[in-house]
Amino acid sequence: MRKLLTLSVLIPSIFLAGCGSQGPMTEEQQADKYGMTIERYREEKEAAARMGMTWEEHVKMIQDDEAMDHGNMKHDM
Repeated sequence: MRKLLTLSVLIPSIFLAGCGSQGPMTEEQQADKYGMTIERYREEKEAAARMGMTWEEHVKMIQDDEAMDHGNMKHDM
């Protein structure tokens, strides 16, 4: 019983410690994650703020728009 209690406390602690040791991503890292230049990332981040959207909502909107544009290109050919 004591081993089970120890493991149930120790294992989550290890995972939490690993996650907490990483700092927040830089703008450069975030831009790279979304396949954007740093300039476009900053423009889109400002656009999201102007529209009162979260970054995640704004990125989803951008991705949906790009997917629709690519879909229309296939039909136009």
